[in-house]
Amino acid sequence: MATELRKSDVARDCERRLAAYGLSIDLFHTALRPGLSHATNRSALALRSSPGTDLYHDSMEQFALRLADAKWKPVYVDRQPRFLHPEGLLSFTLASAVDVANPDLRREPRTKKKGKATRSALSAPHIEDPTLFGTEAEQPEALVGEARRAPLWLLLHERTERGLKLEFSRPELMTEHGIVHGWVDRIPMPFLDLDGDLSVFDNPDDGDGGFDVPVEPLR
Repeated sequence: MATELRKSDVARDCERRLAAYGLSIDLFHTALRPGLSHATNRSALALRSSPGTDLYHDSMEQFALRLADAKWKPVYVDRQPRFLHPEGLLSFTLASAVDVANPDLRREPRTKKKGKATRSALSAPHIEDPTLFGTEAEQPEALVGEARRAPLWLLLHERTERGLKLEFSRPELMTEHGIVHGWVDRIPMPFLDLDGDLSVFDNPDDGDGGFDVPVEPLR
């Protein structure tokens, strides 16, 4: 069994598998980029928790905007905001982790300590977790029930100086301390580079490097 994945293989397999749920690499990258930019440009005076908060809240808002036309439903389960597939195939939310999308498949991601909703999805003990949008009482009981039944996936992200390591994975195992470390399924995603692809500027055809600007004398 191969334990290393090439970038081209990752992108091709990822796009194919995400498409089955009406998702795409471009959707994820586009929704995550504003929050990543916000987090990266924080000053040294910001609280240490600020970059993570920026990325989470900005990205959840972007997903709500971009998934609305496709009829994905924003809903929360036990105070955890999720996005529910229009046909109930899955729901997902964001989570930070380490060893995300590691080319060595033996290195599986490990999340930070998770809250009540993720624990419930894995039949684990309950603890409270902060809200992001709405309250469960404000949403139809049938919608919340459907979200509970849908398989929970996590959009895992690991922030680096250059951008985000990403994968879309379904959790299975959790330690007694609430750290998710085992996965039913994993979809590694291409790296989200904060600066984008600047290769177009590697060999510019600029001639002598000057600007050709016509100038006419004032009359």
